[in-house]
This record gives sequence, structure tokens and C-alpha cells, in this order.
Amino acid sequence: MLLTSGILFAGHSLAATTLENSEKRYDPQHTHKNRHDKEFNGAHKHRRDIYKNTQSPGAEHILVKGAQDTLNTYTIKRTSAATGLPLSLRETPQTVTVITRQLMDDMQINTLDDVMNTTAGVTSYQDDNAGRTTYRARGFDITNYRIDGMQVNGTTGFSGAGSAMNMDLYDNVQIIRGANGLMGGTGDPSATIYLERKQPTKTEQVNAMLRLGNWNDHRVMLDVNKPLNKSGTIRSRYIFTWEDSDTFRQRESLYNIGALANFAADLSRRDTVNWGFQYEKTRDNGASWGTNVPIWYANGARTNLPRSTNPVANWSFSEENTLSAFGNYDHKFSDNWRLRASYMHTWAGNYQNLGNLKVNNGSKSTGGYAGFWNEDGTGAYLNALHAEYNDQRDTADIRLTGQFKVFGRPQTLVFGFNGYSDELTTWTFSNALGNCNIANVAPYSACQYRSTGLSVANWKTWDGSYANFRTHRTNAREVDVTRNYGAYVSGHFVLAKGLSLILGGRMSSYQYYSGTYNAANAYTASSGSMNQNAVLTPYAGLVYDFAKNFSIYGSYTTIFTPQSADRDADNKPLPPVLGKSYETGVKGEFFDNRLNMSLAFYLNKQDNVAKTTGLTNTITGNTIYTTANGVTTEGVDFDVSGQITPGWNVLFGYSYLQEKGLGYQEDPHNLIKLNTTYTFKGKLHNLTIGGGFTTQTSTSWPVNPGRPLGNGKYDASNLYLNGYTLINLMARYRLTNWLSLTGNISNLTDKTYYRQAGFYDGAIYGSPRTFYFTLRGRY
Repeated sequence: MLLTSGILFAGHSLAATTLENSEKRYDPQHTHKNRHDKEFNGAHKHRRDIYKNTQSPGAEHILVKGAQDTLNTYTIKRTSAATGLPLSLRETPQTVTVITRQLMDDMQINTLDDVMNTTAGVTSYQDDNAGRTTYRARGFDITNYRIDGMQVNGTTGFSGAGSAMNMDLYDNVQIIRGANGLMGGTGDPSATIYLERKQPTKTEQVNAMLRLGNWNDHRVMLDVNKPLNKSGTIRSRYIFTWEDSDTFRQRESLYNIGALANFAADLSRRDTVNWGFQYEKTRDNGASWGTNVPIWYANGARTNLPRSTNPVANWSFSEENTLSAFGNYDHKFSDNWRLRASYMHTWAGNYQNLGNLKVNNGSKSTGGYAGFWNEDGTGAYLNALHAEYNDQRDTADIRLTGQFKVFGRPQTLVFGFNGYSDELTTWTFSNALGNCNIANVAPYSACQYRSTGLSVANWKTWDGSYANFRTHRTNAREVDVTRNYGAYVSGHFVLAKGLSLILGGRMSSYQYYSGTYNAANAYTASSGSMNQNAVLTPYAGLVYDFAKNFSIYGSYTTIFTPQSADRDADNKPLPPVLGKSYETGVKGEFFDNRLNMSLAFYLNKQDNVAKTTGLTNTITGNTIYTTANGVTTEGVDFDVSGQITPGWNVLFGYSYLQEKGLGYQEDPHNLIKLNTTYTFKGKLHNLTIGGGFTTQTSTSWPVNPGRPLGNGKYDASNLYLNGYTLINLMARYRLTNWLSLTGNISNLTDKTYYRQAGFYDGAIYGSPRTFYFTLRGRY
């Protein structure tokens, strides 16, 4: 992503022309060109010319001379997301997967959930269909998300913004697997999700998309890039996207909207500014809370309910809104040194008004469970939750990148400071305040109704009708303030021909405190605090080019992850997760970086890992967690991405994972993901076909409370789920130079599978067979 005149904007695009040219001088990949590579280059140029009118604008990076061209590709040439250094994927001593604009357009990747389900090595589970989805890699939850280098709350919990992330606004997504605390201060050993916005360019163009699909799906997108003066030194980009759709579930519909206004101006040959505004919204009518369908009847028999079953109240919905204002300033001191300063303010609002029939705690005094359905239609209770959140975050990033020579070899340094201040407001609703009520029945706790008091006569014939919440805000609220900031330095040092060292460190401070206010707006008490200062996160990596196209690498870093959201029995935050992360492997690059390969072996060791007790705090209604020490994950990742031949794109990943220390493994041991497309030559050059598949082996899930055995007893054995395979197909035909028609089918065999099973004895079905037809034009 870049703006102009030798100044590259976010992430991997910070590299200058001088840096790239000097790196080519010592990189053996650029000093030898074989015959096949030359043939590939010529054919690739011809193929790019043929299809330049069919590519989406987001697949295009208008870069300075010598930089990468990502048209019609499933990879990128450079990334700085892992270390802050502008390195190729081969030079980066961690596993990096890239979901490019072209792949998103080919496979109808429209949401963050679509991205994660496509990414190699990443699994997910849904707590419900109200937006709460947890993504995992290498055995742990993913909690680090960044947009153009700045950390955001991209989680998909009720107070996160991940469910509203609309991929029509982004150029690509880079997923760095393994710990990445160097760039953000918190180093989950899972992965970091790095999103890059679409940027304005000097070329005027208009792109439009219309999509129709089953379940009354309608989606439109308009992307207009407009230079504001003749030379293009002032330019703008406007994107609008809208979707309205039913789903395979009864009484459920989705509404999504996204908008981006992005501006850039070259103040001089050395100075560029970029600023803009972004809005994203999603609303799920018919959302559930905590599960979707029950697994067992009250007699212990399996329910095997249809995938269309959605036992929600007709007023149940979840809504998220996110508004961001951002700005960047780039200054070029010389050909070798440049400064980038960035700032972003984000406001997010989340509104949950949920009601569905499910198993849940039924008695505070006994800790028992109620809500198991009987096969005759009796036994069901409405469980309901009303919650409202506001979140404001200020994020800043300052980065100085430069190059110098030692003994005639180029060395690169990055000095940076970044961090954020986040204020999350959770509004209080309760029976005591008089602002939470359904049918004059007192809630279980806070503004939650569990499986007592709100009975449903017959779940088989229930049409979703029920008295709605009566709520109103007061000044009563809980305010959680989090500050995470730090300084870092990293360097790429060429020790000898083909041997480089990546060395860096970060010094971070993490502060968290929480306070409550009553209806009179008076501060009442602190509900938790945490203060960690001068936390050192070292990073070291070594890369050796042992052959023309191959390198061996190793990396090490420490893990520090605060856990302010997970609470113990006293409602106090759990201590931070501490540990170490190791990775080694082999990387290869071919055809001038157009095809990348990596084979990684990793080991993560952690203490203080959150582990659910299966119990609920009767005052707050939140799950009670404890900690586990000696938790380890180890495994193998094998990835291939890019162009195998001109016109043949591929993204392939295989992952093997072994988890120890928690007593169960909810991630599959083996996971394979493939997406590929091929554009024909000759008379069929207007036709592109493709598809892919995802296959995973069995998993084991904890249950809560488990299969009922009678007399208040349950079989709490882990729930075993078989593996499954999902197959997708696509085809695109270029109708004219500026118009193409694409068809996509996902889950071709209509496989029944689960996105989660066991949480409150419920399950979330995955999507059945889905098809889309997309008309895309570019002028």
C-alpha cells in the first residue's frame, strides 16, 4: 500500500526504493536468474496485461519503482508486520499467511470470519451466532489485531469490533503465526492479524460489485478512486458496501454496511499526509446467546435437530457499530531514512438484546441446571441477556526506519514507539436499578434471565413470541481502562553473504483498572486493577540462505499476555500469561517472490493459562476461570502461496498440532486448507476456474454440564466430534474488458458440521451449501 513519490504508507510498504535495490544486491535470489524464471516473467507480464481490466482495485498496489506488484496474486513480496522491518516472506523468521485482495474477490471473502476460515493453521469456535467467535492458532486464542500497524480491539466478544470488520474496505490481511509481542507488547503464541486498508492512488478508477445468493442474499459495493488534481498529488478513495440477507436459520437475517473515505496529499517531494474516516456496522436479527440448539434432551438422548432450528425470541438481535478517524504523516529525511507517525481514534458501540431457549443454570442455591427440553415439547425456558457497551480507543504509532552500511553490507534499523489507551464502558442493568424487566419477572443476575421464570409451553410449536425486555440506561456503569504502550527497536543485520540476524526488543508498560459508578453518577468502588511496568520482550531470529531458493531459520521470543477479561471466583483478573515461544524451519521463494513456501516447527510453553471451571459467578453471571501451568503446544506448519505458473494461483496450508496441559484438545491435530484458481490461455483466456477444500481431523470439547443422567447427575466426559471436509468451487468469466461474472459454491456436498459443541450443552451448526453469483465491473 502506498501513496507516491517514493513514500510508502503502512506496514510492509514502508520500504524505500533504495532499501529494496540494495537488498537485491546481496540477496542470492536476485543474483541468479534461470531460464525458467525468465520464461515465467514474460508469460506473467502477458497474462497480467490480459487480465488487468478484471482485477479488483484492492488487488493493486501502486508502488514506487522497484516495489511489488500484487495484481493477480495470492502472496506479497514484503511485510513488516512481524518485526517492523521491511522483509520478504523468506527473510521473515516466522510463518506469515497473506489473504490478498485477489483471493478475497475470488472466494467471496467478505468478513473477518471468512478470512479466518480461509487462513491456514487457524481454527475457530462460536459461542453463539450473536458475533462471539473465538479464533485460534497453535493451540491458543488470537487476541492481537492491528489495522495499518495500530492495535485495535478486533476480538468478536460482545465488546469487540471484529464482527463488524468488512473486508471490502481492506486491501489484504496478513496473519503472523507465533508470538509477536515485539510490535504490540502482548505476545500471544497464537497469531497476530494485520489488516491493511485500501489506499488512494493516482489513477482514476471505478469498481462496482453486485452479488446475489441463496437465502435472499443481496450485496453491493462501490469503490471510487479519484485524484483531486491533475498531477494526482492530492487524491481520494471512497468505498461503500451494503449487504442484506436471510440465513439458513429460521427467524435470522443479517444486515451489514461499511464505508471508507481515504485521502492523501503530497506536501512536497519528501512529505506525504494521509487521513480518513471509516464506518462499519453489522446487525444480526435472530441472534442467540451462548448456544444455538441443544445437544441432548432431558432423558439424555441426542436431539439431532435440523440445521434450520433457531429457538430465539422474535425480538432477539445483536448490533455492533465502529467509527474510526485516522491520520498518517510520512517524512523522507534521505534516500535511506524516513519517519512515519500515525494516529487513530476509534469509537465502538455494541447492543445486545438476546433471548433463546437453552440449557443454563436454574438455581443459585443448588448450582443446578434447567432448560433441558423434553421430546414432547415441554421443559424449555427463555434465557435472555441485555447488555450495552461503548468503547473508545486512542492509538498511536511512531516509526523511524533507516539503512546504513557496515563492511560494505546493508544493515536496517527500526526505532518505534506505539501503544493505545482504551476505555470500555459497560452499562449496568439490574432488577435493583429497576431498568431490567421481562414480564415482571426478576432476572437471575444483572440483566440476565437463566432457565427459571420464563417458561415456554411447547418448544416445538413456539413461534418466537414473548414479552420483550423493558430497559433504560441510567448513569450506573462499569468503566474498564486499559493502557498498553512501549518502545521497541529491531534490526536486520547482514552478517555474511546469505546470513542475516534479526534482533530486537521491546520495553512495555501495561495498566488496567476498573471502577463502578452508581445511578447518581458517583464512583462507588474498584472492581480490579493490574499494573505491569518495564516488561521486556526480546526477539531474535537467524536466517541462512543455504541454497539459491531456500533458507533455514530460527526465532525466539517471550510471551506476556494480560488477562483482565478472565476472572477468578473473587471476580479478580487472572495473572498475566507468561511463557516462551520457539520456531524453526525452512523457507523458499521462487519466480522473483511470486511463489513462497515455508515449513515451520514450533514449541510454545506457558503458565497462568485461563481454564474454565464450568462454574458461574452468581453475582456477576460471568464464567469463573482458574489457571493452568505447564501448558505446551507443539506442531508443524507447511504453507505454499502465490503463482505456480502464470495464471495458476494457490494458497495451501497443512498444520499439525499437539496440545498438552489442559486435559482436552478442541483444535484438530491435522488441518488442511487449499484455495486455488487457474486462468486458461488461448481461446479460453476469459475463463477462470477454481475452488478448494478444508479438512480437519476429530476434536474433543469440554461440556457444561454434560449429558443428563437423571437425579441431577451428568456425564461430563469430553464430547468427541468427528472430523469433516468442506469443498468449495468457483468460476469466473470475463464478459467484456470491464465486466466479469463469478459463481461460487461453498460446502458443495452440504456437509453437516459444527462450529462449536458443548458450551451450555449446546451446538452451533456450520453453514450448509451456499451459492453466490457476483457481477463485478471495473472502469
